[in-house]
Amino acid sequence: MAFVTFATVSAQDLRFGVKAGLLTSSYDGLALHNDDNGLSGYYNYPYSGRLSSTESSIGFYAGGLLEFGLVSDFKLQPELTLTYVPGNLGYIGVNVPVLVKYSFFDKFYAQAGPAVNFAVDGDNEQFSPSFDLGASYDLMENFYVELRADIGLSGYLGTSLNAGVGYRF
Repeated sequence: MAFVTFATVSAQDLRFGVKAGLLTSSYDGLALHNDDNGLSGYYNYPYSGRLSSTESSIGFYAGGLLEFGLVSDFKLQPELTLTYVPGNLGYIGVNVPVLVKYSFFDKFYAQAGPAVNFAVDGDNEQFSPSFDLGASYDLMENFYVELRADIGLSGYLGTSLNAGVGYRF
């Protein structure tokens, strides 16, 4: 019965949305793009004894989200985004954060929550859990801007800083 009540309340506050933006990403490019022999799958060169290679590049992301009210000023926002970071050892990734949003002021939200990241073009260490922390501001009823840090906990991802816009239907 509680599930039915929760589903009914959530369905009333459910909104779909799309989002896109720019990001700067730090990541371990050699760990992501090497085979079991320590060779880069893209360029076929050995590690030369290096255990990691911190790369940093600017890329972009686009995706969708669901947003529904929980209680009072809290909302839950699961997302699915596709990330493209160009470069010699860049990556294409799928990011799935589940954020809790809290409204401190009218139209301003703090957001935080866990995320899983998967590099679809990586050879090794394709999975990378992270924690997202950020803020968003509703410019209009459906249109918003956001700034977020995606902090890698292990795997290939270091930290990504995302700045973007979104539209909720």
